[in-house]
Amino acid sequence: MAHGRRMSRGIATQSGKRVAASRYFLLFLLLVPLSPAIHADSEFTVQLRWEHQFQFAGYYMALENGYYREAGLEVELLEGGPHALRPVGDLLDGRVDFAISNSGVLLERMEGKPVVALAAIAQTSPIVWIVLGDSDIHTPLDLADKRLMLMPPMESAELLTMLRREGIDPDELDLIPTTLNLDDLIEGRVDAYDGYSSNEPWYLEHRGVDYRLLRPRDYGVNFYNDILITREDLIEQHPDEVDAFVEATLRGWRYALDNIDEAVELIHRKYAPNKSREHLRFEAEQLRELIMPDLVSLGHMNPARWEQIGAKYEALEMVSGPVELDGFLYEGRSETDYTWLKRTTLLTVAVMGMLALLVLHFVRLNRKLQHEASRRVDVERMLREKQEELVRLASTDPLTGAWNRLRFDREVRRELRRSERHGYPLSLIFMDLDHFKDINDQFGHAVGDEVLCRVTECVQNVMRESDGLCRWGGEEFVVLAPHTDLDQARQLAERVREVVLTSDSREGGSVSVSLGVAERTPGERLEDWLKRADNALLQAKDQGRNRVVVASA
Repeated sequence: MAHGRRMSRGIATQSGKRVAASRYFLLFLLLVPLSPAIHADSEFTVQLRWEHQFQFAGYYMALENGYYREAGLEVELLEGGPHALRPVGDLLDGRVDFAISNSGVLLERMEGKPVVALAAIAQTSPIVWIVLGDSDIHTPLDLADKRLMLMPPMESAELLTMLRREGIDPDELDLIPTTLNLDDLIEGRVDAYDGYSSNEPWYLEHRGVDYRLLRPRDYGVNFYNDILITREDLIEQHPDEVDAFVEATLRGWRYALDNIDEAVELIHRKYAPNKSREHLRFEAEQLRELIMPDLVSLGHMNPARWEQIGAKYEALEMVSGPVELDGFLYEGRSETDYTWLKRTTLLTVAVMGMLALLVLHFVRLNRKLQHEASRRVDVERMLREKQEELVRLASTDPLTGAWNRLRFDREVRRELRRSERHGYPLSLIFMDLDHFKDINDQFGHAVGDEVLCRVTECVQNVMRESDGLCRWGGEEFVVLAPHTDLDQARQLAERVREVVLTSDSREGGSVSVSLGVAERTPGERLEDWLKRADNALLQAKDQGRNRVVVASA
C-alpha cells in the first residue's frame, strides 16, 4: 500500500511537471504575437546635430553592430554642422525621419508643431560659458558688462536661463552671434564663449590655455540634451518600426558606453579621422558623466522636469504658455498591449499575474541597484574629499597654511607662461623675519611657531586675491605678485613691513621683517629672477634690517 502511494506521488509529480511545461508553452505562444512585426528593410534617415564625433556614438554602434539590421531597418546617418542646429524644419518637411535636438524642441511643440521626443540621451546639458582662467569672471554676475559670444537662443537657452536666474536681463548684455571660432576667446575678442564641456576644453588644454567653466547646472538650470525626435505622422504610420528604431538606438548607446575604447577607435577610423583618439576619448568621458548610464535608464525623460524646462522658456519670453506635454513625450506601444491582455481569457489574466511577479522582482532588484549606486556615490564623494584634502596637505605648509615650495614652483611657472602670453608684469618679494633665532632661543620653539603664524596672517591681510604667499623655509617667505610692476611691488612690500611691525605684540615681543623686491625682466630665467630677489633681501639685512630693498635689473 505504501509502495502504491509512492508510485502515485511519482505520477503526480511527473504530471505536475507536464502541466507546468504546458503553461510555459502557452505563455510563449501568447507572447510571441505581441512582438512587433517589423517590415523587412524599412528605410530611415537620421539627421545628426553636428559633425561626426563621440556625441553620436550610440547611432554608429547600432549601425555597425547590426542592431538596426536585426530590427529590419535600413538606416542612413546624415552628418550635421551649423545647418543642423534647427532640425525640426527638415523633419517636418519629410527630408529626414529622425533628428537630434536639444531641449529647445519643446519650444517647437509649444508653437503647435507635431514633433515628438523619443529619448533624451544626455540627462544634463554640456552647454557652458567658457572663460579664460586669468580673467576676472568667476560667477554669472561677472558677465554683466562683458562681451559674450552666443549661439541662437534655442541652442543656448540654458545659458540665458542661468543669467535670468541670477538677476541679469539678457536684453541688456553685449551678445555677439557665435563664429564657432575658439580663437575669438583665446585672443580676447570676446570675454565668454558658448561651448560644450565635452569639446572645447580639450582644445584649450591641448594648446596650454587656462580656462574656467560656468555650468548652468551649478546655478539651478538642468536641461536635457541630445534628444532623439521624430514627427507624429511617422509614429502613426509606422509604430512598430519607430519602437524598433528607438530600442536599437538605445542598445547601441549601451554598447558604446560599455566599450568606449572600441567606439573611439571606430569613430576615428570611419567617421571622424580628423579628430584624434585622445580628443574622442576626452569627449567620451565627459559625455558619460552627463548621460549617467549607471544611475538613470538610457533615454529616460521625466514629464515634471519637461514642465519645469517649459516654464523657464516662458520666463525668458521665448514662447507663450501653457506647457502641454500631451503627445510630446513618446510612450511606445506597450500600454496598448497590456490593455488588450486585460480583455482576453482567464489564461491571459494568469499570464499578467506572472508578468506582475516578474515586474515586482525587477522592481526589487532595481531598488537594490539604486541603493548600491547611492552607496557608491557616497563613497566616491568621500574619496574625492579625501583626495582634495591630500592635495591640500601636499601643497601647503602644515604650520602656517601658506604655500609650500612645491606649490610655489607650480604657480610661479604658470604665471610665467601667462605673463609671457599676455605681456603683464610679474614681481617677487622675498621676506625674512629679523632676529628670529633670538625669539626661539629666548621663548622656545612653540612661541616661534606662533610668531610665524601671526606674520603669515598679517601678510595675507594686505595681499591681493591674485597674490600668493609661500613659506620658503624656516622664517623666510616669498610673495608672488602677478600684474604687479616694480614700483607696485615695492609699495606692497612696504605695507607688509609696516603691518608686521605694528601688529599686536604677544609673547615673543614685536617682530620686524626685511624684504627684497624684484620684477622679472623679459626672457629672464626663473632661477636668475629668484636670485636677484634673494640678493635684494640680503642687502636689506646688511643695511640694518626692517627695510625694503629693490633689486636692480
